[in-house]
Amino acid sequence: MLRSLVGSEMCIRDSSITNKRSNLTTSLAIDWGWYNSSVGGCTNLSGVSPASLREDPCSGQKSGAYIFRPNTSTVFYPGQKQTPTIKVFQGEAVTEVFQQFSEWATHVIRLYKGQPFVEVEWTAGPIPVDTPWMDAVAHDNKGNPLPNNWGKEVILRYSSGLKSDDTFYTDSNGKEMVKRVYNKRGKTYPQPYKISEPVAGNYYPVNALMTLDDGTAELAVLTDVSMGGASLAGGELEFMVHRRIQDDDSRGVQEPLNETMCGCNDIGADPGNMGAHGHEGDGGCECQGLTMRGVHWLVFDEIESAHETRRKLAETINFPSTLSFSKNGNAAAGSSSALQTELPENIKLVTLTNNYAAHNDGKMLLRLSHLYQAGEHPTLAQPVQVDLSKVFGKPGLRITGAVETTLTGNRPLSEVNKFKWATVEAPSDPSAPVAFEERVAFSFPIVTIRPMEVRTFLASFE
Repeated sequence: MLRSLVGSEMCIRDSSITNKRSNLTTSLAIDWGWYNSSVGGCTNLSGVSPASLREDPCSGQKSGAYIFRPNTSTVFYPGQKQTPTIKVFQGEAVTEVFQQFSEWATHVIRLYKGQPFVEVEWTAGPIPVDTPWMDAVAHDNKGNPLPNNWGKEVILRYSSGLKSDDTFYTDSNGKEMVKRVYNKRGKTYPQPYKISEPVAGNYYPVNALMTLDDGTAELAVLTDVSMGGASLAGGELEFMVHRRIQDDDSRGVQEPLNETMCGCNDIGADPGNMGAHGHEGDGGCECQGLTMRGVHWLVFDEIESAHETRRKLAETINFPSTLSFSKNGNAAAGSSSALQTELPENIKLVTLTNNYAAHNDGKMLLRLSHLYQAGEHPTLAQPVQVDLSKVFGKPGLRITGAVETTLTGNRPLSEVNKFKWATVEAPSDPSAPVAFEERVAFSFPIVTIRPMEVRTFLASFE
């Protein structure tokens, strides 16, 4: 049983998660596992129905640095199967729950007082090369078992009770959320879409967050690093947090993804003959694999509230406060801001730098962006006006003029003549939000920023 933190907005107890403010509850399980990396062969497509949707399952393609290809859809326990251990530490501001699935798969669950998320700090590794807890699959000529030196692709999985209808969403480079459907592709793909990789074929890049919902409540998982993710069953979100592979995927690097703490794999090995621990070249060394650590923030709430919260938290998890120290103990107390007034809560100051001032008559590069996408929230996902003279009005950073430029700041926008591409009408998605197509021209000091829009300026200050 996991205890809850009194006064926290979130509660985890009895394999469930509750948002106390919205009074929503769903089941939640957090577990670890790993896929066995393919070394070439046939993928089991027995779970793909009807059979007419099955692509040729056989290929010599190995899993490696560029290719994720498990040899089955089976998720194995990380080590000798056991009941995970639990330790709970409860304080006034935070409750910590330490869970250990094995020596190389652990996480800490944290519930912070007054915060709208649950933190999961995961630690994966060092992933063992051998797999001694499983029966040997190969033997020498005397019948002695050989080590199961298998590649392992380690996942952390969140299983909720939400009926997500095989649909989930991933961010596109931290910006718009893209709808994904299990074993499906968009209308521009050949139809019906045939399945050759039921696991890898449903993995997508996750740079900021991945979500699913049941039409009322949403579970969002925010990441602090880019990783792969998928929803392979209703209500589930899984993330690839670590990999250690014993074969090269023949995509150019000529070595397996088998990074170690000492970084000396395969010294002296001939190209094409690289493998685990450098034995092929007799110049390597036996080292432990890397240990990886990261943080997930879980948001569970009504869809509208979750949409508001997840964007703000994405800024916090990716741009945390900087911790500083002072030797003499005279560090300044309190807070200060170079801005005269706060920016609207849906607008982000992306860039303010004098790095290019010498090339632009002393002007500073200023860049603003909208945090939300069209249709994401009824009030926050709307165009918003920003008065630059009010935001940048303090002495020393008082704006006196600005010229809008291209995104990279290399040309005034007024000098750009966009090329008109010949296009055809693409199949529409009725669930897609309606975009704000009309761009509002900049008239200093007022700039209007539409959802997901980024606008760049060369600005003069005094």
